[in-house]
Amino acid sequence: MIIKRLDYQDHVFQFKDGEYVMSHVTQKQLYVRVLRLESDDGNIGWGEITRKSVIDPATVGAKEARLLAGLVGNDVAELPAFVRRLLGGDSALRGLAFGLETAYLDWVARRAGIPLYALLGGRLVEEVRDYFSLPCVSPQQVATVLATQAKGWEVVQIKLGVDDRQTDGERIQAALSTLDTHQSILADFNGALSVDSAISLLANFDDPRIVWEEPCRSIEQNTQVAQRTGRAIMFDQCLGSLDDISRVASAGVAHSVCLKPPLLGGLGVARAARDICIDAKMPMRIDGPWCAHIASSACLHLAVGVPAELLISGCDLRQPLLLTEDWGGTQHLANHRIAPTSVAGHGAVPMSEC
Repeated sequence: MIIKRLDYQDHVFQFKDGEYVMSHVTQKQLYVRVLRLESDDGNIGWGEITRKSVIDPATVGAKEARLLAGLVGNDVAELPAFVRRLLGGDSALRGLAFGLETAYLDWVARRAGIPLYALLGGRLVEEVRDYFSLPCVSPQQVATVLATQAKGWEVVQIKLGVDDRQTDGERIQAALSTLDTHQSILADFNGALSVDSAISLLANFDDPRIVWEEPCRSIEQNTQVAQRTGRAIMFDQCLGSLDDISRVASAGVAHSVCLKPPLLGGLGVARAARDICIDAKMPMRIDGPWCAHIASSACLHLAVGVPAELLISGCDLRQPLLLTEDWGGTQHLANHRIAPTSVAGHGAVPMSEC
């Protein structure tokens, strides 16, 4: 089969509350590039280029466009090898690799009439716990928002690390005082702390509801914090490769990991990472950076391949976005559970194509 067309559309999504504040970036808008792959037999696959929040689309957009144009006329079967070559080059093009591979796998699954998860090792759970995510706001706002909006969510994430450790401590205490005993807290610093400041802060809290997400920037630093505090540390953005993930999973120091297919460069790499963690009996969360309909659905198709006892949660990554359309792909069930559809492919299709 020959690639007849490989079109794209750029979309800009606003955040519901005007901005989403994290320690490493404040996001006011989300830029994504939606890919439409069409082969000469008329079959279609959809992908989404999801870039790191710190990457300016203007710095990579033109290069992405040139690479996409150069693929038209090639055999569809050559796309996986092209994606592998991308992963060996500029790290800023991992978003392109993820988007192209997603479009290719969607094309394969739609052509075969099977859901995407069937190409990713199958489905082991019917639904996934969604989590509620709160940007870095004042301690008073933490208490107010969680009291009014987070009831019934089993997993709640609060962003930290923007200002000082005393205020972070007050935010954490506000969350602990507001949430019920069955709710767990992902205290997410996005790598903002030094080892010493992390150890000092974590020493003030010994509540089993808290999982400390990525307190420091590197694997080595997070390992030190885990070893010296004995607290539950989730490794996240510091896991940049399969070697990193294999090393952390085999070391047994981490409480858990977060796997983000768009940042790893694709569903294939992320599937290998997931399976490494399954073999190591390492609990995990599978989602991504904030992204739109297609990437959210694709990550969820990967997440349902995790055994229930190892799956902490996933996320509808569109949660903080102001959306005017629902392209499908992610089903919202009772009790803040989400699930992929069982239609052919990943199920997320722009409304204009329905």
